[in-house]
Amino acid sequence: MTRRLDASLLADLWFFHAVAACGGFRRAAEQLAVTQGAVSQRVQRLEARLQLTLLQRGGRSLQLTPAGQQLFAACDSGFDTVATTLAALQREAAPASVRLSAPPSLALEWLLPRLGRFARLQPEISVDLLADNQPYSPAALRQAGIDLALRYLPQAPQDAAFVLPEYGFPVAAPAFDLAGHSGRLLHDDAPWSTPAPAGSEWALWLAAHGRPPGCDVGERHFNQAQLAYRSAQAGDGVALGRQLLVARYLQDGSLCRLDEQAPLLLGYYALYPVSGSEAAQTLADWLCGEMQRQ
Repeated sequence: MTRRLDASLLADLWFFHAVAACGGFRRAAEQLAVTQGAVSQRVQRLEARLQLTLLQRGGRSLQLTPAGQQLFAACDSGFDTVATTLAALQREAAPASVRLSAPPSLALEWLLPRLGRFARLQPEISVDLLADNQPYSPAALRQAGIDLALRYLPQAPQDAAFVLPEYGFPVAAPAFDLAGHSGRLLHDDAPWSTPAPAGSEWALWLAAHGRPPGCDVGERHFNQAQLAYRSAQAGDGVALGRQLLVARYLQDGSLCRLDEQAPLLLGYYALYPVSGSEAAQTLADWLCGEMQRQ
């Protein structure tokens, strides 16, 4: 009996395995995309080489002989082991990737300027950033292939891995005329990752401190915080700046605080691991550290 596993023998074993797994020559031929005659010829050649009868031919269904059953079990286990090993090796060779979901304003104003630093610290981890302000839904996020989700919420959640309170204050361009009475309140009407009435975020400040000076000509509404900040930088009025998002504008001087009132609690950033991968946990730990340093 031939024992050497050369390429020809391995190919014949693959054809035999397909016949046994499919329960017949016709379905095996369809799976292998060859003719039924080619499959039959391969199996006959294998039987001749091994000097064994592997299949009981005749009747309406194909049956394996005892020798065929043993060989099929060995092939099935062996091919499965090879496939599993190849998949594991490919995963190890490929760079780890993390799909991170975050509200658009947070993604643009805070995350993007920092992801380059994470890439330098963890060059083996690739991060895909997806802007999404939908309510947190583990099932929907898993279906979208998300590994990690950041959300901004009006109340502190109980189920997040990390929660950071966010505070805010009125901001405007340095040249904004406080005494000119010609500015507007600039609203982000979708501040949180949950539905809220228009003007809800500014309503928190107005209830605590009243209307900022210089804002007497009305209001302008946007659906993203960064649009309100850009409008404020252009001198159109006063936006309610979240500390995490406007820190770089206060630093570069394109925005400034309008008063010395203590920052007001506006909401909470919540971090939710979705996939549980090691790469996602590495990114989550780094994000927590970055947010706590603000």
